[in-house]
Amino acid sequence: MSNKPAEVIIVDDHRLFAEGLYRILDEENDFTILSIQNNGQELMNQLNSLKPDLILLDIQMTGENGIVICENVKKKWPNIKIVLLSMFQEGDVIKQCRLAGADGYIPKTTDAEILKSNLREIMEGSQVFLELETTILTSDYYSSNPYVLSPRELEIIRLIKKGKTTKAIAEHLNISTFTVDTHRKNILKKLRLHSGKELIAFAYENGIE
Repeated sequence: MSNKPAEVIIVDDHRLFAEGLYRILDEENDFTILSIQNNGQELMNQLNSLKPDLILLDIQMTGENGIVICENVKKKWPNIKIVLLSMFQEGDVIKQCRLAGADGYIPKTTDAEILKSNLREIMEGSQVFLELETTILTSDYYSSNPYVLSPRELEIIRLIKKGKTTKAIAEHLNISTFTVDTHRKNILKKLRLHSGKELIAFAYENGIE
């Protein structure tokens, strides 16, 4: 992400969830929450005066659903990044999100640190759709505990396996060293590993090339 914090609008008619999301992101220096809106109409009204960098948009809302709202926003403001949120993870829902032009789909059950990491990837230009069927990585040792890794995290694991330093990875991926370090921490947390050596061993065991 750039040095300028990403300006965010949250759209969700479940106030408790929206406020929880606000608190999660508000404590980070690279996100600034502009507002919380309850529905698509409120969002469209606000977009007449505010142009956020990122919209976090619930799919299931009263009135128009998030997928329709996403499509409408993208037609008028294609540069605004939109991440759709939901309790559901069916493949057809994710397909609809892609067709609507969304930049990402993240289940509401996602861990806060993983959520923030994925949002940073999206702000850097990646697309992140957490579809378990395509992003679960398992090994015999971890067969009872599957872990979801994003494409960017897998890319970083490959570079770590090759012996690349944090600085070299940052230059290769055109991201900051802070972002690389954040990814490292999140990867270790997801896989319940404690060091770079353990991560490299995991990469060899699972054939990550």
